[in-house]
This record gives sequence, C-alpha cells and structure tokens, in this order.
Amino acid sequence: MVKRILLLTAALAATILAGCTSAPSHRSPFEAKADRDGLDPLIDAPLRTQAVCKGTGLFSAGMKLGGFSFECPDLDVVATMNELRDAGWRVETIRIGHQEVDSEESGSQLTVTMRKVY
Repeated sequence: MVKRILLLTAALAATILAGCTSAPSHRSPFEAKADRDGLDPLIDAPLRTQAVCKGTGLFSAGMKLGGFSFECPDLDVVATMNELRDAGWRVETIRIGHQEVDSEESGSQLTVTMRKVY
C-alpha cells in the first residue's frame, strides 16, 4: 500500500513538472493603446513581450548609448535606453546600419530588439 502511494505521488509530481516545462503558447502582440489608457506601456507590458525600436537619430562616436532615444512603435513610446532598462527591458539584438552623412552629421542608424524580462 505504501509503495502504491509513493508511485502515485511520483507520477503526480512528474505530471506537474512536465506541465511546467511545456513550451509557452503563442502570445498575441502587446497592444499599447487598446483598453490600456492611463497605464505606462513600458512598465505594464506583459513579461516576454518583444519590441523592435529604431533610433530617433544617427548614433555617432562619442555618444552614450544609455542616453540615446529610441522610438518603439509597438509600444507607442519614445524612450532612452536607460528608461527602457529601468522599466525591465533588456536588449536581445542591436543592428548597426551603414554610416550615413545627413546635413553635416555623420553616424549610423541603430535598431534594437528588446524583451521585457521583469
């Protein structure tokens, strides 16, 4: 009888653990504006939300990445890298474009893929 209870307990534990390790279901994209009025989209985004943000200008030598502004259309915000990091976002990829010269300014366009981790 004790052996049967132990086997049943082990099977139940294995079933629970298997459910915890299954692949997450596909999540719908985060809607920044839809019925979320009054909330901060950077802070209130669901965990594991992914956003692609494009630099608002050209990034050049001597600039600090932390203060560089990015436009995130998926979240409907413009924020610096420091603001994104403080709100729980982390960089997954950074794409650096070719060097451009735009009205006496030289630099590269940056595009970052961010993920909400907390």
